[in-house]
Amino acid sequence: MPRIGCREIYFVKAIHSRKIDLLIDKIKEVVKEMGVPPEYDIRVYKNVYACCGVGGLGVIIEVVGPEEEKIRAIDLRAVSKILEFCEKEGYEVGYHFTEPHDIM
Repeated sequence: MPRIGCREIYFVKAIHSRKIDLLIDKIKEVVKEMGVPPEYDIRVYKNVYACCGVGGLGVIIEVVGPEEEKIRAIDLRAVSKILEFCEKEGYEVGYHFTEPHDIM
């Protein structure tokens, strides 16, 4: 039975929907370059969140595969690439936060 690792990335400073879409496209390109084994799938998509009167757009990353440790390793590599890309593109790295990685 496959397991799913999930992480949410929030941007406190507002990012327009078009920029989030561009970011997701770039993330998907980077993920392809990572050379993930074929039995694992990485899904990246837009998320709208709200909490305590604050809301905005974010990104969700899911890693689906058979082994928890491999899912965690792929997640860490993907998130580090995402943070690196955000910093390079000026997506206010100092203003984002990531939720802990969960395995379901």
